[in-house]
Amino acid sequence: MSISGQQTILIGLPNESAGSDSLYTAFTKINTNFTTIFSCASPYNTFVANTGIEITSNANTGVVNIRNSGVSNIIAGTNITVSPKDANGNVTISSTGGGGGGGGTVTSVGVIPASNGRLTVTGSPVTSSGNMIIDLATSGVSQGSYSNPVLSVDTYGRITSIANGSAQGTVTSVGLTPGSGIQITGGPVTTAGTITVTNTGVTRISAGSGILVSGSNGNVTISTPTSGGTVTSIGIISSSLTVSGSPVSTSGSISVNLPATFAGTLTTAAQPNITSVGTLTDLNVSGNATLGNLTQVITNYEQLADGSAVDLNVVASYFQTVAVSTATLGAGTEGQIKTFMMTLYGGDMTITVTNHGWTGSGTMTFNSTGDACTLQYVDSKWFCIGNNGVVFA
Repeated sequence: MSISGQQTILIGLPNESAGSDSLYTAFTKINTNFTTIFSCASPYNTFVANTGIEITSNANTGVVNIRNSGVSNIIAGTNITVSPKDANGNVTISSTGGGGGGGGTVTSVGVIPASNGRLTVTGSPVTSSGNMIIDLATSGVSQGSYSNPVLSVDTYGRITSIANGSAQGTVTSVGLTPGSGIQITGGPVTTAGTITVTNTGVTRISAGSGILVSGSNGNVTISTPTSGGTVTSIGIISSSLTVSGSPVSTSGSISVNLPATFAGTLTTAAQPNITSVGTLTDLNVSGNATLGNLTQVITNYEQLADGSAVDLNVVASYFQTVAVSTATLGAGTEGQIKTFMMTLYGGDMTITVTNHGWTGSGTMTFNSTGDACTLQYVDSKWFCIGNNGVVFA
């Protein structure tokens, strides 16, 4: 702090008296200054910090800092009020909330078990502070290990009684004996282990051509798609035609042809037009009937393949499909008859017909086993004269 009343000494050059203080005056001022300094000096030269106070000093600047290191401000939180500081610096903190925030009138807390036989409680009630201990009550069952135990359980899932039971069974090992088509490894098992059973016989059945199966494994029924009838073979006998390949007992073709020479009577043929039937001898025509064009009177049949053209030199064309298939039918000759039949369905068969006699694009679609139809070529067009399930478009 500053001290007032300082005396200024006027010092002149040697032997200079004008404007200078005499020695007496100078020493009098010095004495006055020291008197002022000592009268203003503090008798305290040690500062001790108490609780909440921090003191620091700087010798270079001569500054002593005294700082409050305790609570500097009090802010009211939830359910709390803080009063203004009074003249003595006192602040009052109050609670305004309830239920643990300073409200309520609960003075003790306790726990009572619903059943002393299921729970035990100690340390209850707590009136100020303390611990309550909750534990399971003993059920009366002795602790230990039991063999083949026989036990009782109450509605709370507790075991209320237990006793050793008698051993069940006397099996000491388990093994398997394989039958036909079965292989066994890993047996017998006397304590622990794995027995492996392998099917060495038929594991899967797949349907081939002309065969139907009810499934690939398990109990499988194998059948053919056709049913009914007991015919085991088909044959043709003729006294005037040439027959070969007869009888057929499983599958095959029977060929029927006109003989090299043929003797017979054709009645009422005004202009007979007979071609491709060999040599006719002793042909008599009488009456008023018209013979017309006699071509391919007797013929065989074909198995129509996917993507092929229908053979116009046979009467019957049949097919078995394994997927969606197509074929084509070309123009025929006047009066010609063609038959088609699906003997096994594995996908739709669509035949595109040239010179068709019905409205549409000229297709015949077979979509089920047994579908069949008969066509005749009349007036340069194919017409349907018999149908069983075939879709014409």
